[in-house]
Amino acid sequence: MTKRPDRPRVIVGKGEGQLGNRLFQAATFLAASYERGFEVWNPAFGDYAEFFPAISGDVLCRPWRNGGYAFMRGALCRAVAIAGGSCGEPLVDSLGGAVFDISRSHDAAELEYDLCGEHFADLIKQHPFVIAKGWKFRAREALWKHREKIRGVFKPTCDIEKDVRLRVDAAREGFDLLVGVHVRLGDYAEWQGGRYFFSVADYARWMCEVVAMNPGRRVGFLVCSNGDIDVLTAQKDLKIARGPGSAVGDLYALAACDRLIGPPSTFTLWASYYGQVPLHMLESADQSLWEGGFVMHERV
Repeated sequence: MTKRPDRPRVIVGKGEGQLGNRLFQAATFLAASYERGFEVWNPAFGDYAEFFPAISGDVLCRPWRNGGYAFMRGALCRAVAIAGGSCGEPLVDSLGGAVFDISRSHDAAELEYDLCGEHFADLIKQHPFVIAKGWKFRAREALWKHREKIRGVFKPTCDIEKDVRLRVDAAREGFDLLVGVHVRLGDYAEWQGGRYFFSVADYARWMCEVVAMNPGRRVGFLVCSNGDIDVLTAQKDLKIARGPGSAVGDLYALAACDRLIGPPSTFTLWASYYGQVPLHMLESADQSLWEGGFVMHERV
């Protein structure tokens, strides 16, 4: 008979999406664990763990644990994926565990599942471990309640912080307001049929609108992109600096700005959440910006 651990263990069955998604996924499970008292194992975050000292030393990506064996994360992720699949469920059952997959019940229907709700609390009471699969797991109140602890976990390495600080300080020099701009190109040409794929000219117009709504203030821009933005940075009437250029560096540079603009993306949402920076979502090419549009977004 499997010995029940002191605390229920929740294993993140699969990493969802890219950096922004992964951060919110990891943070959501951590926030719920702080609230509900279970332990989170998240080897799926291993793709990005090296950038975050609080978790880089542990194979299971547990914060502030130096359990070692980080080189085994890949194999462990594959083992979790097998265990969470139909072939592995008999083994999981034999160990007293459970696979809880919300991909059809919630992800496909765009419904949220509350990790801090009574249904999940009852589930983890019944099993020594649960493999959780899906994207729509949420813990909204806990995510904000435990924000400072989560920021500590996902504070990047000193080298990244140093590079970000140098870039942001240089971008701020001579300006009263630094606006971070996330120019999402590349994959957004296909995602949701290109709904949020905007031209460089669109971004230039929005940036001019930000300048116009701040008369008497010197407005500078820090632009981060996954595409070619040479035409944008060459604009003579806008004061533009580029981000560090890496995904993590760009993300945390945006988090250090005073305002943010960008299309719907967990990338800019994380920057807004981490840095408590008001974000104006860009949702259509004919949209005009207004001061009241810069807000803290609670929905991911």
